[in-house]
Amino acid sequence: MRLRTYLILSYLALIVVLSAGAWFIDAHVLGEVTKSSIKIADQAMSNVTSDHVLHSDRILTLMGQYVVKDKAEDVARELAYILKGKKLDDYAKLRRDPGLRAMAIQSIYTPHGPAGYTDLYDRDGYILFHPDKNVEGRNQLDWQKEYPETTEMIKRSFKENHVQGFYTFFDKDKKERQRFSVRVHVPGTRFIVAAIVNLDEFFLPAQQRMKESCQLATVQAKERIEAHYAALNRDVMIGGLFAGLALCLVGGLSGLYFAAAISRPISRLRDGVRQVGEGDFAVAVPVRGVREVADLAVSFNDLGKQLTEYIEKRDFIRDTFGRYVTQEVVTKLLESEGALDMGGEIRDVSLIMSDLRGFTAIIAEMDPEEVIIFLNRYLSRMIEILLDHRAVIDEILGDGILAFFGAPEPQEDHPARAVACALSMQAAMDEINAENEAEGLPHLAMGIGVNTGSVVVGNIGSERRTKYSVVGSDVNFASRMEAFALAGQVLISAATYARVRDLVEVAGVLEAEMKGMPGRATLYDVRSIGAPYNIRLPDKSEQLSELPEPRGVRIHRLKDKIITGATGRAWVTHLCDTAARVTSEGPLEAWEDLRLAFLDDNQEPTPGHIYGKVTQVTPLMDGRFEVRITFTSVPAGLCQTVGRPPGTD
Repeated sequence: MRLRTYLILSYLALIVVLSAGAWFIDAHVLGEVTKSSIKIADQAMSNVTSDHVLHSDRILTLMGQYVVKDKAEDVARELAYILKGKKLDDYAKLRRDPGLRAMAIQSIYTPHGPAGYTDLYDRDGYILFHPDKNVEGRNQLDWQKEYPETTEMIKRSFKENHVQGFYTFFDKDKKERQRFSVRVHVPGTRFIVAAIVNLDEFFLPAQQRMKESCQLATVQAKERIEAHYAALNRDVMIGGLFAGLALCLVGGLSGLYFAAAISRPISRLRDGVRQVGEGDFAVAVPVRGVREVADLAVSFNDLGKQLTEYIEKRDFIRDTFGRYVTQEVVTKLLESEGALDMGGEIRDVSLIMSDLRGFTAIIAEMDPEEVIIFLNRYLSRMIEILLDHRAVIDEILGDGILAFFGAPEPQEDHPARAVACALSMQAAMDEINAENEAEGLPHLAMGIGVNTGSVVVGNIGSERRTKYSVVGSDVNFASRMEAFALAGQVLISAATYARVRDLVEVAGVLEAEMKGMPGRATLYDVRSIGAPYNIRLPDKSEQLSELPEPRGVRIHRLKDKIITGATGRAWVTHLCDTAARVTSEGPLEAWEDLRLAFLDDNQEPTPGHIYGKVTQVTPLMDGRFEVRITFTSVPAGLCQTVGRPPGTD
């Protein structure tokens, strides 16, 4: 039925009702109207009172919070002044001080009387002063089962200087009530002031006055309605002057009824739109009412289905995109205005650069499928650790990883977070190698460099291909650092060390000259980091054993993993699984990369190559050089075979 037809029928019905309405104008109708008016007045006053109580609760709660917080801070300052210079470990003596007790235990007043109090306890939970002397000397934590909310707030106050919050309790009548508490450290002491107030003490007087006002207003409204009814009834009984007015009133009520038949479906649509705005895209409204309104309801229901499909597609795109870009970057790109604009900003970040030692040589004779499984096992564990520490992975180049902390979202603790992440990555290598060994795969060793500094971070590239990345000299410095890290080692720069020196334990300090970097750089070999991370790498010993007789070895220099030439004759004199001491006729430079092959009795290379890095060079009196080499890649069992006495298997 069309809307126009519906309105015509409504007006016809209205005329019929108005014609019959004259027969019903009497005191009974007016009496019912009066009763309805009184009921509406009662409901209206109740609603107004409820709204006033709600707003007063909010206002008084804020006022209560301010009063309690101000009281706690005042008491803490005054106690700090009084306790200055006193012996604070003699609790019994402190309790005998009436001035100190009066200062520590104070009532918190409202205009209607006391509503709360203050007390004092130490950072172990022992109560020094309390309004109830029976609990003084006991530990707050003794009641953690009965009052878990309060106990949690007390535990937080041991570590945090300022703690506040609400918690519930049951009074002596078993009625649930609410308290607000603020806990503040007393400066220069190990004591904590607690200010506690019963919030409903603020509310009851005001609420009682509002209820009394509501009752008075309701009585007055009833009296006025009844007086109006009496006057109106008298006037109606006197004459029929108001008959037309009564008919119009009844007609108006009839019109409202028919209008409601039109507005009800529209109200349902309005409620449905609100639910969609709150994220409920599955909401559907009944298809009722006039044709135009019913068509609108059908279109609205179709819109909900379309929105549901759109959200599913959007989530699929987000999840797929997140496999190629770090989730923090995905969120920034999808939810921030101008996130795709080219450009960047200078940010203080911490960078991690890691690389596997001798990986190119390890995979040289492996099948491609085996290489992918081998590499993905390593990368999966490293990426998991990086994401757990909220790192942004900038780049994965083969076996190398570049990641950074402190962008796009700021992280105040990014230096410590980066060091903890690097130590976790190194600690995970034992687990990875255990799995490799179980499957007959080679052993992996990794070096990591961590640097902190200012870089440019943002969208780099072009309109067709963009990457969220970091650039700057500190990125290059991190790359140079990583090249100096030995297998299983985490090296951090002086800039990073300055930010975490109170948290880390350093095994050694290295002075290194880096290509393209002025002067000598100081690098720190970090072995552990303290709370809240508590990560420690296992100690690794390089105890060299002297060989029964020197063993000939052929040494090739490496640069960027490419052989650049061979050195003169050389002999291994001392050996262990991770390092060797070599006597060389040719000079070698500290920190250069080498490839070693042991020689047989015919001075021919034996199967298997060892890759390593020169860590120390000492000139000898006869013109030769004593060199210490730390291995980065060793074939399984090769060192044990070489170290056996001649004539053994």
